[in-house]
Amino acid sequence: MLDAYIQKVNDNLKYIQDTQMDNIQQAAALVADTMRNDGIIRPFGTGHSHLMATEMYQRAGGFGPVMPLLEGNLMMHEGGRKSGTLERLPGYAAALLSVHDVESRDLLIVMSQSGRNAAPVEMAEECAKRGMKSIAITSLTHSQSVTSRTPGDKRLFEVVDVAIDNGTPTGDTTVHFEKFGVGLAPLSTIAGCFIWHAVAVRAAELLIAEGIKPPVFMSGNAPGGDLNNVELFQKYRHRIMF
Repeated sequence: MLDAYIQKVNDNLKYIQDTQMDNIQQAAALVADTMRNDGIIRPFGTGHSHLMATEMYQRAGGFGPVMPLLEGNLMMHEGGRKSGTLERLPGYAAALLSVHDVESRDLLIVMSQSGRNAAPVEMAEECAKRGMKSIAITSLTHSQSVTSRTPGDKRLFEVVDVAIDNGTPTGDTTVHFEKFGVGLAPLSTIAGCFIWHAVAVRAAELLIAEGIKPPVFMSGNAPGGDLNNVELFQKYRHRIMF
């Protein structure tokens, strides 16, 4: 079964490469445009999807102007039942966004496996009201197989500017022990991180082609890292917590 899991991972990444490059290119163009305008990338995810939001933030080898829309109540460290309940609550995203300094030049990136719950969907809708563009990383197979839990009856892929399909199955698991009805080894985190870094690399290529140095965060444990990051802080200090 371990070999089967490894093959599933390889197949998933190949699916993204074969089918999602146009969407990745579109997303990269939005990221590059955000950088040109000194905007901030605003990742958002609930439950385990918030792992990808934190992956983008102060990541060695990642973009510097990133400030996630993090909310403890929606993250697993305060309890899965709590976050699972609140991510379905209409109006929660609007309340959360009201305490963040977002601008129209910023870019929302929402991660949600099912794309059906109120928090991720309404976050995209609320950001659109503020003139922000949005990108979703989601499972179209999962999302299209379920109904929305939002008052507007929309799923995430229906309310964003660019939706990137992570290619994962409904329920996310990839290795199944049928005798016991057990499924293991979800793919969405691996797929989501792969997608984001692919988008970032392409965005950097676009900026470099114009002679613009991408604002990249470095490891503080690498030579020159602290100095590099201080320069980023000085540029974005009013809008990012370093």
